[in-house]
Amino acid sequence: MIVVYSPIQSPRLNYTLSLIFHTILGCKYQLTHDKIFYETTNLPKLNYSTTPLNSGIFIQPHSLLQESNIRSLIPHAEDLSDEFPIFFKSEIQDFLGFDILSTVFYVVTRYEEYNATNLDEHQRYKAENSLAYKYHFLHYPYINKIVAYFGDKLQKQYPQLIFNQRTFNFLSTIDIDNAFAYAHKGFVRNSLGFIKDACSFNFQKLQSRISSCINEKNDPYFTFQEINSISEATNTALHYFVLIGDYNTYDKNPHYQNKGFQQLLKSLSNSHSMGLHPSYASHQHFEKIGVEKKRLEHIIEKPITSARCHFLRLKLPDTYQFFNEIGITDDYTMIYASQVGFRTGLCTPHQWFDLQKNEATKLTIHPSTMMEGVLRDYLKLDSLTAYNSVEKLMTEVKKYGGEFISIFHNDSFIKQQAPWVDLYKKMLSTSKKAV
Repeated sequence: MIVVYSPIQSPRLNYTLSLIFHTILGCKYQLTHDKIFYETTNLPKLNYSTTPLNSGIFIQPHSLLQESNIRSLIPHAEDLSDEFPIFFKSEIQDFLGFDILSTVFYVVTRYEEYNATNLDEHQRYKAENSLAYKYHFLHYPYINKIVAYFGDKLQKQYPQLIFNQRTFNFLSTIDIDNAFAYAHKGFVRNSLGFIKDACSFNFQKLQSRISSCINEKNDPYFTFQEINSISEATNTALHYFVLIGDYNTYDKNPHYQNKGFQQLLKSLSNSHSMGLHPSYASHQHFEKIGVEKKRLEHIIEKPITSARCHFLRLKLPDTYQFFNEIGITDDYTMIYASQVGFRTGLCTPHQWFDLQKNEATKLTIHPSTMMEGVLRDYLKLDSLTAYNSVEKLMTEVKKYGGEFISIFHNDSFIKQQAPWVDLYKKMLSTSKKAV
């Protein structure tokens, strides 16, 4: 137990203390505004106020946790440490030389994304515009690292403090953007494709299309048996996210009423957990998320409480506010489209804080760590170089007892992507090894 004194009374402070001590360090804490109680207690104690007191450690607060608005705030790093960049530097001598609480709050809540205007072509916040990219801490869990540093210094000051060690967890997630290349796509779509293949003399594709329409198991994207068998052989938890929105340029699954598509989803949900992959179109029309959630629930006859947005199209705070409204309790969207790594600075699941409403919510954020499409299509890495990158990321997550979440797509398990299937298998094997 550690006692924290602060005259500040704010949801931001409460959230940040809970995140640092309860979620990450696994330690009880008590926040008090009673200076006399603080001064007289024999427990380990932290003074988070503008004035040093006679006992306890002292951290000088920045104004961020006292505020309730969202302003244009882009902190600059100070060169105070060889290990990691320092933000919110203290103006007087204190325990760390910087306000770790404000740093944690700023990075984890994605404060910098709220007023961002330079978005990519899909209206997504760019990794390359982030503090993490600018100061080179995107590829390690920066917040876990500075909190561990803080914890080590606390225990040297107060040896009686005990922190609970978290246990590493690995979760394989599969996005079903295109369950089938040809099967169950309907007469019109396949007829147009048939004509296109014939006119371009692409007889191999034409043959595959015909074979797939006769038997769905011949479809090149029908890779689910292989995915499931790899999961079972390695005793790896598997979670599917299903795109079930109406057809358009970026939403191309079969119609949700298609019997073959429905049977596939029922079968997968019998053995593995399943969540919603809100459609590309739902980014502009949030009501579609609720419609799609009901569709999937009706098909698999189970409640849907998890989601990852298609194309990683996330609008803060609107998307998450709507998730809260419709009963989505766990989100897996927090990863950049063009870079792997740690978008929230954490490899630890944590509550989402709504900056607009200035309150902690019940929505749990599960930061995803890597996506095959980022490594292969954006960064243009070969599979061996990509695996080395994944291995380094996983080592970092294991170091802090975090949750490593991988993202693959069912159409990445086709024969032409054999090197990436091998990477997937190696990644699952690596997840079983000790640090």
